[in-house]
Amino acid sequence: MLSNELQKNFKEYIDYLLDNSTVEKPLWNKEVLIGLKKPGWTYIDGCMMVGLMGYYQVTKDERIFNYVENFIDQIVPEDGRVKVYYYNNYNEYTETGRDSDPCNMAKVLFPLYDKTKKEKYRKAIEYFMNEQVRKIPRIRGNFWHKIKYYNQIWLDGLYMIQPYFAEYTKRYEDKMSYYDILYQLQNCFDLTWEDDKKLMVHGYDGQFEDPEERMIWANKENGHSPIVWLRACGWYEMALVDVYEIMEEEKYRNKIKPLIQKTIDGLLIYLDPKTKMFWQVPNMPEKEENYVETSGTLMIAYTILKAVRLGALDKKYQEIGLSILEGTCNTYFKRDENGNLTLGGICIGAGLSASKTDAYVGTYEMYVRCKVVNDDGKAIGPFLLAFAEASLVK
Repeated sequence: MLSNELQKNFKEYIDYLLDNSTVEKPLWNKEVLIGLKKPGWTYIDGCMMVGLMGYYQVTKDERIFNYVENFIDQIVPEDGRVKVYYYNNYNEYTETGRDSDPCNMAKVLFPLYDKTKKEKYRKAIEYFMNEQVRKIPRIRGNFWHKIKYYNQIWLDGLYMIQPYFAEYTKRYEDKMSYYDILYQLQNCFDLTWEDDKKLMVHGYDGQFEDPEERMIWANKENGHSPIVWLRACGWYEMALVDVYEIMEEEKYRNKIKPLIQKTIDGLLIYLDPKTKMFWQVPNMPEKEENYVETSGTLMIAYTILKAVRLGALDKKYQEIGLSILEGTCNTYFKRDENGNLTLGGICIGAGLSASKTDAYVGTYEMYVRCKVVNDDGKAIGPFLLAFAEASLVK
């Protein structure tokens, strides 16, 4: 059970963020606030909205639902064709592209439509399915992460798109795409797992056998990126447990359960015994500049707690999940000099690229030197989800 003080502080923190944020200036979207992204439909806001909706589904606090509905209502037009801004390889914004990221926030369209019956949400559900999911190219059967990253699979994309895809096909296609989704979850594991580490690397380059097309970061033997990134692992874990929840029949769940077991057990090898957190590069805890990172840690806490609740992990893992959540709070959830609660230790973002020449891409230094920020939705969303799961523990 979480302490009364922690529960009180959590509510105060979320209330402050909601009371002081707008679509144009969301306090949780640091990339918008510093000008890296345009406000509107972003996967970072998606993390926050998905987190809030998950929290609402546990608490039934109508104020939370109304906040999400008001936020989304402002950016979904009546025809459902949401304006999505993409960022191309030339550091320019464009309104044309295909990308797994926009599907993250699209997940909340399902419960919004269920409750409000606004037809524009139903249209938007179709828009994201037809204009994103159905038009994203594939490599080895898996979706590319983004259209600008030719033939690349990143763990991030599995979370962005597969739970949305699963919910869509469950509702509107009589589950006909379930085996496609299960294949992609398993195939991504097969293409990125390194058995000596018991971890999955961040990405896979499907053109690794072609010296002229291979990315500079890709291993020429297997297409692997060189580094295990904590948040990438967290994205994949959340994809597994969220799809597991959607696919209720045992014959489907039995395909996902071993993946949850194996990947969580692998990650727990690297759990820091002092903080009960995971390192930005999990398997290199002693290396210079490495640090325990909040977003990925909270994603794993959420996955463990939810997997226990759904029966995908044994009950003994519950205390581990709670200790990870509490350890993160003890380390990074504190009051600043003005007395305001803040959640720190968050990597603003790290990625691979479509570069064949930039030697910095995918290196250890790139991952540990990315900007570290406070109060970013990539961590607050999983914080909400993990807190919701912890509140169900008796």
